[in-house]
Amino acid sequence: MEEAVIVTGGSRRIGKRICQTLASNGFFVIIHYNSSSSEADSLASTIRDQGGKAETVDCDLSNLQDVEALIYRTKTLFKVKVAGLVNNASMYSYDDVNTIEVEKYSGHMIVNAYSPLILSRELHKTGGGWVVNILDFKIKSPNSDFLSYTLSKFSLSSITDILARELAPSLRVNAVAPGHTLTSDYLDEDKLESVNSTAPLGFGPSPEDVADAVLYLAKAKSVTGQTIYVDGGERFRQQMRDPAFSGDQE
Repeated sequence: MEEAVIVTGGSRRIGKRICQTLASNGFFVIIHYNSSSSEADSLASTIRDQGGKAETVDCDLSNLQDVEALIYRTKTLFKVKVAGLVNNASMYSYDDVNTIEVEKYSGHMIVNAYSPLILSRELHKTGGGWVVNILDFKIKSPNSDFLSYTLSKFSLSSITDILARELAPSLRVNAVAPGHTLTSDYLDEDKLESVNSTAPLGFGPSPEDVADAVLYLAKAKSVTGQTIYVDGGERFRQQMRDPAFSGDQE
């Protein structure tokens, strides 16, 4: 049976680049999406036109029944063995220590930590393989901006360590922790350039850099329980505010 890798949140942004890099290196990529079906279909078509193998699968990562069934459903739909998993999808919504509330906190934890945990467990049940969790450099340089998001990435980091021990030798579990890579609803081009220009290397990561780190871990058969920081050294600079709010009153 042919082997495949699921990339959650694979239709856009860093996830898209991860899918393209894996596909160009011979992996059969299953592009997971929630609502962006047209983008997922377009990416899959582009990969196939370039000689790669790709399909798409939908799943609401906040629906735990759907999450538990995703590995098996993918196997059944495409007649493949799921041998790899990139937990890339994330909920990313602003709160801080003064505005945090249980619904938003729970939402981040379910999508960003619990769902990757369950998907990894289900992959292990089917015979194992490898997992790469996408973290965030903020686990080494935290502040209270995006607090629920940050806490969920701390949780996913711990999950990486625990599962690397618990599910070995049949499942390798590693992580990549990017720095500020792309603009967002909160971070414009000027602030992205500013924060990356002051990183120790003088520049920040590209989506290709992050994808290359994922590719390395996908192929590194003797590596487990490791986190690669792809951040230009940004984690070494402790900031009281997220760069999206640089210059704001603290």
